[in-house]
Amino acid sequence: MSRYSQLLINPFENLSDRAMLWIGFIGYVWASVQVYLFRYVPDGVFQQHLVSEVSWYAGLVNVAINILLPSALLWGMAKALYNKVRWLDVFIVLMLSQVVNYVVGFLLLNPYSRSKSEHIIRAIEAGDMTLETVAPFDLLVIGVTSIIGLILLVYFFYLLVVGMKIAMNSKKRVHAVWIVLVIIIADTLLHLWGPYVK
Repeated sequence: MSRYSQLLINPFENLSDRAMLWIGFIGYVWASVQVYLFRYVPDGVFQQHLVSEVSWYAGLVNVAINILLPSALLWGMAKALYNKVRWLDVFIVLMLSQVVNYVVGFLLLNPYSRSKSEHIIRAIEAGDMTLETVAPFDLLVIGVTSIIGLILLVYFFYLLVVGMKIAMNSKKRVHAVWIVLVIIIADTLLHLWGPYVK
């Protein structure tokens, strides 16, 4: 198995803490700039919504919120199950896993993909429920990016579970369920609470 494949399957065992923090930090900066350029609010762990205006610092604040609150909830859960878990380990897992969601944001919300989505929305608003007035290529672009986005969402959860189980020194399958549930709860809380800036 190639080193690249090993990194994709389990970066937490094949990269140092420092390397993962750097990757996570670069991803954080990239996502923050992306929020400003593409004008959207990442209002949940893996949710994004378009807005008409966004301030230059919105990405820095909002992306940080989507790392810190889920990290705190996951750390609390992990601490209850394994007392020796370190905050840094949980934080690194979130930082690195969230990079996948930044890629999803890029794929779905870049101006090119958005223009294709807008064609579809306009067709539906005009009563074309069968999308006959939409170019097949536009449908293909949206279909492919949506499928890739879904695959990457699954990969995000995979990385989260693998990383958290290492951080918790866990071999129990039920802990994977708890990890997924906590991150879904975090996403729901963030979306409903909405502590974001625009």
